[in-house]
Amino acid sequence: METEVHRPLADFSANIWEDLLTSFSKSDLGCETFKEKHSTLMEIVKESFMASRGNLIENIKFIDVLCRLGVSYHFERDIVEQLEKSFGCLDFNQTIREDECDLYTVAIIFQVFRQFGFKLSAEVDTSGILSLYEAAQWSTHGEDTLDEALAFSSSHLKAIAAHSSPHLAIRIKNALKHSYHKGISRIETRQYITYYENEESCDATLLEFAKIDFNLLQMLHRDELACVTRWYNEMEIKSKVTYTRQRITEAYLWSLGAYFEPQYSQARVIVAIALILFTALDDMYDAYGTVEELELFTDAMEKWLPDAPNGIPESMKYIYRVTVDFYDKLEEELEKEGRSNCGFYLKKSLKATANGYMQEARWLKKDHIATFDEYKENAILSSGYYPLIAMTFAGMGDFAKVDAFEWLSSHPKIRVASEIISRFTDDISSYEFERKREHVATGIDCYMEQYGVSKEKAVEEIESIVLDAWKDMNQELMKPHSCPFPLLMRILNLSRVIDVFYRYQDAYTHPEALKEHIVSLFIENIPI
Repeated sequence: METEVHRPLADFSANIWEDLLTSFSKSDLGCETFKEKHSTLMEIVKESFMASRGNLIENIKFIDVLCRLGVSYHFERDIVEQLEKSFGCLDFNQTIREDECDLYTVAIIFQVFRQFGFKLSAEVDTSGILSLYEAAQWSTHGEDTLDEALAFSSSHLKAIAAHSSPHLAIRIKNALKHSYHKGISRIETRQYITYYENEESCDATLLEFAKIDFNLLQMLHRDELACVTRWYNEMEIKSKVTYTRQRITEAYLWSLGAYFEPQYSQARVIVAIALILFTALDDMYDAYGTVEELELFTDAMEKWLPDAPNGIPESMKYIYRVTVDFYDKLEEELEKEGRSNCGFYLKKSLKATANGYMQEARWLKKDHIATFDEYKENAILSSGYYPLIAMTFAGMGDFAKVDAFEWLSSHPKIRVASEIISRFTDDISSYEFERKREHVATGIDCYMEQYGVSKEKAVEEIESIVLDAWKDMNQELMKPHSCPFPLLMRILNLSRVIDVFYRYQDAYTHPEALKEHIVSLFIENIPI
């Protein structure tokens, strides 16, 4: 009977990383020796950073380099304390006038302060234009000066790139593709190390420290990816849930985008596993289950029944059991950590998304094109970013106790912004692929239907909505904060992943687009 059921199956690309782990270098980079060297270099770099505090401009430039080289996390407390002190006594315009700062320096100062949540006023050669472009990415609502600066710098960089040295042209190209503000931290670091190495002002000690730090972290990240892969193979998901996308490596890269630092090692593994489960759920609702089966599944999840309901295929029962078991065990671990009731909110977030998926399945069954407003309201849920953000909070220890999960469940503006970025960026990039199969009307379809406009106009308007969401995101990252800054950074980082994975195409569904990044982050070491 199973073969007679009509299912909206999708022709997903195969897993292109079947043998990824076997391709890893067997060298441990002389691990202990490199750890000792790393420790020594870190002390030297810290001394250089502390010495730079005598000159505000040089200190901020030093912080910028530490961030771009991916090593600022070692000095985060010192950096925040220094910026807090400088911000409290800094007359920005006076500092510029007295030091005769060029455009490059002004943009660096602006970006660094905003990056750490200090909202400096927006009234503010090629390197300068590039820095202006990066700084303007932090604009919030009403900052027309920054909007104009972004348009100006973007158009000029496109023209400049053709006449720049290969060294600078590559950096401009990378920045225009994904700005530093909207890039995945590890990808940005890997690219910047190569760029910085060829800079005349390159600090050899700092460069060596950054390379060793990257390689040591890469070894940890490989181990974590291997752990996720073992779990996937042990759970036999490939054979038991044959219709879902196999995206182990890509799911791990997503979790790495949320946080890369060593203290979040276990958290990355948990988030990657959760993403694999979310992918299976998404594909089950979107490209397998009938409405009747999905109603049974959603009702069981809403009630959090211990056993999968009858009347659904074995593959769906398997997804249900694995998901419920995963969440129940995680809830037990959080209780042991003294984080009572956090598991309740984790489950609440998953139930909300399941209901969002279910609504889309009902619309598809009825061949219904929702109004754009209806779609947008449901899209907040069907983006899947509420349970994903909540899952990253689970790995944040005492930063995220029950009050943090309660705050997240109250639809704070930064969460909604992230969900809008996620849903609509995905809609735009995957539109053509979805049209080729049986799929619910996307945000583009709903906008075209409601307003009687062309696809191009609908995309333009939805891109404007995404841009506004980024401004909401930037505003919420400025002090005073509505919750601990490290938690806000998880939401920002997950939004950055969306920009990398989906801005130009749905790279999660078509993973060939991520191949270059996966090779550079997990397979190739940086030569020391």
